[in-house]
Amino acid sequence: MSSPCRIGPAGFPLKGPHGTDAMPYLRKIGLDAMEYQAVRSLRISRKPAVELGSAASENGVLLTLHGPYAINLSSERKLVRRQSVQRLVKSAEIASWMGAFHVTFHPGYYSGLPRELAMQAQKEAFKNVLEKMSMKKISVELGPETTGKPDQFGTLEELIELSNTFENVRLTLDFAHIHARMGGSVKSRGDYEKILDTVEKNLGSEKMKNLVVHFSEVETTSKGFGEKRHHPLGSGYGPDFRRLAEIIVEKGYSFIIICESPLLEIDALKMKRMLTRVK
Repeated sequence: MSSPCRIGPAGFPLKGPHGTDAMPYLRKIGLDAMEYQAVRSLRISRKPAVELGSAASENGVLLTLHGPYAINLSSERKLVRRQSVQRLVKSAEIASWMGAFHVTFHPGYYSGLPRELAMQAQKEAFKNVLEKMSMKKISVELGPETTGKPDQFGTLEELIELSNTFENVRLTLDFAHIHARMGGSVKSRGDYEKILDTVEKNLGSEKMKNLVVHFSEVETTSKGFGEKRHHPLGSGYGPDFRRLAEIIVEKGYSFIIICESPLLEIDALKMKRMLTRVK
């Protein structure tokens, strides 16, 4: 039994070319997705973005985009919130140029606010971003990502609430971040099922199609709660992709799986092999 998932690296391949030439390379090695990394720069102009998108389309590679790390939609400082909104709108515009359907980003921090006030600030910012996108006729999906540190806004429940509040918002499900944030909590098949069932129950089965999923093994901090760094598959850190692969195949999920392992396309291919070997 095979999986209808698409799989690819978080960024251009380690052992292949970058830019438009990366697209036929990914197709050649058997991958069909890639997350464009705009985490530190939004400097790509329209022409190269369109060219990258055309190359991806010609080679059957589905693109997503990861927006800047410098986003905090619930900052206590109005300037930071305003700049964060601008960066997110620009990320969506670049994504639209290259035909990427989804923008993953870290929504920010609690910034000393009670959780309900942080949520209120997030909702106000999302409304602002979506209005600006509408004015620019930008139609891409915003994907706030489950975050890996306790001081970051972005629990599964918080992002489900945002996903249900706004159209064109659907969370990015990062299992490594959930695992690290909750003290290494994603261990058994049941742990995976609980997360996926929570998402499906709250968003609906239709929203499970083409859900963007990030995966890597992750090292937690010395205190046990919060991510320290990502590691390759098989490093001995959790979570274990094999257990997730079994559920994906059995339930027929059609996820877009982005490999955030330091080995990028190498481990993305390992994930693909694990999925195809599930009986």
